[in-house]
Amino acid sequence: MEPRDDLAPWNPDAEGGYAWRVADAPPDSRAEPTDGPVAEFVPDVPGVYILELEAPDGVHELTVRAFPDSEADGTEPRPRIRLEADVRGDRIELLPNATLSGRISTAVGGSEDMEGDADEAALEVEYYVDDRDDLAVASDGTIALEDVTERARIYAVAVTDDGRYSLPDALEVVPVGDSADGDSTARDDADGDGVRIERPFEPPAWVENAVVYEAFIRRYPDQSEPTFETFADRLDHLEKLGIDVLWLTPFLETKRGFGTPDELGGPHGYHTTDYLRVDPDLGTLAEFEALVDACHERGIRVVFDLVINHTADTHPFFEAAIDEDHPDHERYRDWYRWEDVEAREPDAYFDWGEIPNLDHGNPAVREYLLDVIDFWAPKVDGFRTDVAWGVPLSFWAEVYDRVTSADAEFFLLDETLPSSVEMGGGRFHAHHDDRLYSALETIGNAVATDVDGVEEETNAVVDAFTDSVLESDGDSPDASLVLDAVDERARRGGHLSSLWLTYVENHDTDRYLSSYGRDAQLAAGAATFTLPGIPMLYAGQETGLRKRREPMNWGEEDEELLAYYRRLVDLRKSHPALQTDADLERIEYGTETDAAVAYARADPKRGRRVVVALHFGEGAATIGVDEAVAETDLLTGETVVRNERDGPGIRDESDNGADRGMAGEESTFDRTISVETAVVLEVDE
Repeated sequence: MEPRDDLAPWNPDAEGGYAWRVADAPPDSRAEPTDGPVAEFVPDVPGVYILELEAPDGVHELTVRAFPDSEADGTEPRPRIRLEADVRGDRIELLPNATLSGRISTAVGGSEDMEGDADEAALEVEYYVDDRDDLAVASDGTIALEDVTERARIYAVAVTDDGRYSLPDALEVVPVGDSADGDSTARDDADGDGVRIERPFEPPAWVENAVVYEAFIRRYPDQSEPTFETFADRLDHLEKLGIDVLWLTPFLETKRGFGTPDELGGPHGYHTTDYLRVDPDLGTLAEFEALVDACHERGIRVVFDLVINHTADTHPFFEAAIDEDHPDHERYRDWYRWEDVEAREPDAYFDWGEIPNLDHGNPAVREYLLDVIDFWAPKVDGFRTDVAWGVPLSFWAEVYDRVTSADAEFFLLDETLPSSVEMGGGRFHAHHDDRLYSALETIGNAVATDVDGVEEETNAVVDAFTDSVLESDGDSPDASLVLDAVDERARRGGHLSSLWLTYVENHDTDRYLSSYGRDAQLAAGAATFTLPGIPMLYAGQETGLRKRREPMNWGEEDEELLAYYRRLVDLRKSHPALQTDADLERIEYGTETDAAVAYARADPKRGRRVVVALHFGEGAATIGVDEAVAETDLLTGETVVRNERDGPGIRDESDNGADRGMAGEESTFDRTISVETAVVLEVDE
């Protein structure tokens, strides 16, 4: 489902009057916004449009840049950009770093052709000052220092000559001593000369190398009494595991509490009936806040699952909306989207009639939801937003600005399936990596062993959008699909500041262990911890659970599996080459199975590099590499490498060695690695 966008007033007054109009447009344009405070606008001519919003507090301007239809066929990479700046003399010089196909071009003050092949598209950089700010960028890409009298935001967009364009990046120039500094100085650069440069789209530093744990709040505690207090009793497990961030599934008052039959999806809490009250079966608000405090004492941040695309069909608002005799019927009828308003048939995704979609085109809905966000944001460290793709982008931009202005360390993660890079750059810090998840599913399906046949109900979201997102050439999927999945982030133009949540399973999916077997689960788990991204464990993945939402198996944990994931967490957090900002490198390798893959991670700043080898199949695989790898596996401490320069060849049945003419032939590599599931080896540079 593609995210949608609209024109909308920020901090709306539900009782106020609003009207949009076009103040300036390219020649020949006849485009006009629709009527209403939240309007649709479709530019009909490329160029810059100036729209005006007449609002209760005055007239506001909004600049809209419409790009021409791209001549590219959709397979070419989309440009990306990172905007930086430096104070030089009496000017601030903007320094945009634009990237295409993995190459970086510094286009100072305007544009510069990409380095690389002759047929590479040229990149130009366009600058826009936020319409709320009074500042000007000169044609040479500089700003007069004396003009910076208050905080101002500048956007940069990279554009190719064939019509492709990047998501915008932004920076803010702030006079030192600005009373609106808040807490943002904690992660911003001081540039002297009375000005500080801030990067508003950067994620909080605490999440960049974090390990996330999703807990199904009603299934994680002891099942004799699952409450906030008994959940807190099990926090030692997370601390020993090395978890940094706890994502809690919804805990607000919900239509479905304990005892919901499994065939109805189990008690999951996504049918909200009161946004300002916790589920009394779990405890009180004070007890929830005590749980958050207990997490913080262990160095664990808490992320709240925010569900504002829809409500339960038993929410008082919806009950009023469908009951003509209800005293609040006229008020709440327009709070929902309708397939048939007369028949009281709500709009709902995937025939989920029990969770009707809210109408975010109604300012009263936005005003209420912003109050909900203001209530919960100070109590947690971030939001994971359910069905984020169902809520307009304009609303998420306002939410992002609102929560990060109040707390620069607040974190936002979207659920958008299929994932959309449009959610980055001032809307969310991180995205679910459904491409990697789908690649792991494809590989697991091809090598499934030791499967116990546990298969649960299908899930419309996951099944509709993540099955076979990536397709493999030939009949047998190659394990290198995991590398293709990561490459997709750049090809699609993911924001350079965006983080990607990497996961094997979650509360909406079947368990990887039961679907594809133990060997595949161990390899898939290692992939999420050794590829770039924020690795996530779903409660029970580390203890051997085999059903989607079954209770935690306290006292019956798979100790061998648990020890494996503890080692993965420790290695991920301790080795610089496995950190989020370390490079991912494709390397040449040879193997006789499509179920194996090898790649390198490198941290040039610290001079550290590792080779990772994964095998999803049964038994052990042999992988040949021409890398100066150490003999000892960092994950297990075992010797897994032999020097093979004079040894027997490995028949390479993959395409990994095609460039040097060894695919399908016997080839000799410097070293061979024996890998059962996952191996991580230090490289001697």
